Amino acid sequence: MYELWGLKLNVKKTKYMAIGDTLRDLQLEDGKGIISHVNKYTYLGVRITRDGNYEPEINDRINRGRAAITKLNSVLWDRDVTPKTKTHVYHAIVKSKIKYAAETWCLKAKTVAKLNSTEMDFWRCSARISRKDKIRNNIIK
Repeated sequence: MYELWGLKLNVKKTKYMAIGDTLRDLQLEDGKGIISHVNKYTYLGVRITRDGNYEPEINDRINRGRAAITKLNSVLWDRDVTPKTKTHVYHAIVKSKIKYAAETWCLKAKTVAKLNSTEMDFWRCSARISRKDKIRNNIIK
């Protein structure tokens, strides 16, 4: 246990990560312990890597959104469910899974295309239109 300024720190459980810095352990003053470095960690459900690459996290979010769409297929293709209800389902379930912590992402054009594609998959299902029907996205949306 390390204590300074009223803050108690368990050195065995504590790790640190510095983005873009060299990999080295931190030596506490007076030889009271060493804090190890890590290359990636999860903070509030978001994976952060040392190089600042969010691609694995974004791809994981897209996969979670697609899995939610797959589980909702029976609801989306149902004629008795109104478009307004389907929109509420999208915002409550799919969009929240995909865009959690999106404020921190640095997006590339390819990633934006993947996100848009996932969103259009939902709207196609909710409109009961398959890709085989060859109807353009701007007509569906």
